[in-house]
Amino acid sequence: MNIQVNYSNRIKRMIEQMQALGIDALIGTRMVSVTFTAGAFAPWRGAVIVTRDGYVGLINFMIDQERVKAESWLDEIIAYAPIPGMDMPDMVVYKIKELGLEKGVLGVELGHSPRGNTGYLTSTEYDLFKEGLPEATFVNALDVVDKAGYVKDPEEIVLMRQATAMADSAIEEVRKALCVGMTEAEAVGIGEMELRRLGSEYHWAVTGSTEAASGYRSCYHMCGTTQPTDKILQAGDNMIVDFHPTYRTFMSDLSHNYLLGKPSPEQQKLADAYLRAAETLVTNLKAGNTIGTVWHAVNDSLTKDGYIQYTVPFFGHGLGVLGHEWYPPIGNAEPYTEIVLEENVVEVGFLSITVPGVGGMRLECPIRVTSTGGEMLSATPLAMTVVDI
Repeated sequence: MNIQVNYSNRIKRMIEQMQALGIDALIGTRMVSVTFTAGAFAPWRGAVIVTRDGYVGLINFMIDQERVKAESWLDEIIAYAPIPGMDMPDMVVYKIKELGLEKGVLGVELGHSPRGNTGYLTSTEYDLFKEGLPEATFVNALDVVDKAGYVKDPEEIVLMRQATAMADSAIEEVRKALCVGMTEAEAVGIGEMELRRLGSEYHWAVTGSTEAASGYRSCYHMCGTTQPTDKILQAGDNMIVDFHPTYRTFMSDLSHNYLLGKPSPEQQKLADAYLRAAETLVTNLKAGNTIGTVWHAVNDSLTKDGYIQYTVPFFGHGLGVLGHEWYPPIGNAEPYTEIVLEENVVEVGFLSITVPGVGGMRLECPIRVTSTGGEMLSATPLAMTVVDI
């Protein structure tokens, strides 16, 4: 797909955030910061450096150097090696000094996350930066990339649609293949093959790559992540699949629910309540609404239907380039509730309702915020698919 990303626009937005925080240079170590800035898949530990006067460079692991140089738009990509004097922190210190910013205000990325591979600065790296740059002032700068990447450019949304279309096709291939006697892993493997056929470059989720759950595994209490296993699908099982393709560093996150055979009355009741909550979520992802407004609307729907006690109490997360799978989450907690949704923000609508002895329903779907409500980037329906067995 011949789509040109406007990297200059990204950097301009980052510098605006840096200026607001009084930062001379950002040292970005999170995966989202490296990917967003460099525009290439750089899975090893690394750091981007962006200065207020427009310098942009990447410190990258030497074994990935030539590929990343070929795929990134950056002019300067500096290799590091995990040996004393040449490791990533050493090369960052060297570059900051070369830029004449050893006495400047340096933004770093300090924090924590439920995700295990986010790339926040480690305490050891922080100590090495402070030791190597004793006259610098360090400040936390998570807002720089989070806010710069909040609203998506038109070409970025096109790439996200492409990644989501791959997931749509994988979900359809699973539907056509599902039958009693298959294993969960076998079923979603068919979908994964379709993702690769269509050009997905990386199945990014840390939760077992593609996720799947059937029968009793679909209804673990408050469960929202399930790696596929060798459990055999049986008549009456509901089946959750959840795909995570990537296209040109942009991610998708799309799940769907199936029922093998005719649903029981309780399964149908659950599916109906799930659909009402999912539609409420999509409708309320509207420019001008706050995160708190969206959360309360979905919470009220689930409370009215009697399923709130079975539901994971947050209803979505941000989406973008690799690593950007959080800001802003749709939860009922500071500092997110007062964030105002803007047009062309993309959120993954999330629902996980798990009722012991009945089944589980999961929604993950990329949704573009518009002035009239949410626009699903996917063609996969929200409603559960009943598979004739």
